[in-house]
Amino acid sequence: MSQRDRFLAACLALVGMLAASHTASAADKPELTMLFPPGGQVGTSVDILAQGKFPVWPLKIWTDSPHVQWSCLEESGKLRAEIGLDAELGLHWLRLYEPNGATELRPYLIGSSPEASEVESNDRADEPQAVDQLPFTIQGVLNKTADVDLFAVELSEGQLLAATIDSAKWLTSPADISLQIMDSRGFVLSENLDHVGLDPYLEFTAPRAGKYLVRLFGFPAAPDSTIAFSGGSDWVYRLRLETTAAPMSSAFEFSRQAELTAPATQLEKGAHTTREQALPVELPVYVSGTIAEAKQANFVSFSARSGANYRFRVLARDCGSPLDATLSVLDADGKQLIQMDDVGQDRDPMLAWKAPADGQFVVSISDFHHQGGERFAYLLQLEERKPDFSANVASDRLTTSVGKELEIVVNVVRELDYTGIIKVSIEGLPSSVSCPAVESTHGTDSAAKVTLKLTGSEPFQGPLNIVASSDVEATTQTRQAGTSDHKPIWLSITP
Repeated sequence: MSQRDRFLAACLALVGMLAASHTASAADKPELTMLFPPGGQVGTSVDILAQGKFPVWPLKIWTDSPHVQWSCLEESGKLRAEIGLDAELGLHWLRLYEPNGATELRPYLIGSSPEASEVESNDRADEPQAVDQLPFTIQGVLNKTADVDLFAVELSEGQLLAATIDSAKWLTSPADISLQIMDSRGFVLSENLDHVGLDPYLEFTAPRAGKYLVRLFGFPAAPDSTIAFSGGSDWVYRLRLETTAAPMSSAFEFSRQAELTAPATQLEKGAHTTREQALPVELPVYVSGTIAEAKQANFVSFSARSGANYRFRVLARDCGSPLDATLSVLDADGKQLIQMDDVGQDRDPMLAWKAPADGQFVVSISDFHHQGGERFAYLLQLEERKPDFSANVASDRLTTSVGKELEIVVNVVRELDYTGIIKVSIEGLPSSVSCPAVESTHGTDSAAKVTLKLTGSEPFQGPLNIVASSDVEATTQTRQAGTSDHKPIWLSITP
């Protein structure tokens, strides 16, 4: 081989090594698959194991809660959460990131009761983990095939025990967990499988004083050929044990779950159960009530304008209520004008209606199966609709590299044929990132979809604030774009 050939071969080898190094670097993005424990109590410090792949450590941390301070500990995969006393109860999001990329969002839950992690082994009726106080939250994981977890509580005669599992619904666990209450001999006294989605809830009143066992086990949330109890390292759960009934507490805050801001009105149990007794309200409003008895209905009256559009929606099944709600609109003479039960696979109805005339109208809510009881609670929102708009994107994680153009498709939703020009832009970008605003114009191809074109001259990792705004009658209305499941959007511009 000549000196020239040897030189060319060495150059080609060097190019190959550089290409392989670049590919490996690009592939070495962090991955976060699970947090354990998956939450904590307000006012406490919690050490958390982050499960995943972390090519570098420590990582930077983003969270949507300003009242939780996160830090990476010295050991890879170990985090610490300092949860402030003013931290909002419920569901929050966490993301880890570094210059090569960001992880998926992972949920964590903040509660108000004392907490502890499960201690193995606790899979036999004669060796359960003792719970010495109520209310109490246990953080656990069904980490292997045939795993069963048992916990023992002491109850007095007539004492109520309410047990709630948070797993598939809020923690995106792949587990379909079953929940049982047993006596000290292991006989099943009460059980529940699905309550809020796949997550169970049950209430049990002790017939006599003594020790009772809470047992849980799981099957795959995505059905397969498995017929035995299953498990896995990401089958995490939070078991909340309380002494008061809380069938809808998995929704945490009604106002947060339904994104309602209107004033609230409480319907008294047993009242407003006929059209003549309908509770008069002014819109917008949301009403909380209970279908306390079988074959009962609740009635609310309001004043409508001819030709105006209205929307009524119920929040019940999605928050754990057994109510299978039916909504109806009646005129002043009691004639039914429209009725709605389910919306696709959603058991909670939403009804859109245009008033045929000026006057008083009544909305009734009842159970489709004519059932009722103390747990048949609901939240009913009533509002007048006007032409409006919103925007959303398909993914909560957008990725590109330095110098490469990223196209971001933004779907524009025009309600009631909204005709205004909608400007879509990104706020708060650093000077190294450019993304010109675009417009959505009624009656054109851009009416329902626009494309933002973003480029960055330097690496960047951070939340992306896409906004849609429109001027109507000299008033600017602004809507923040998100995903269909309301997750915050993240932008990664890698080296």
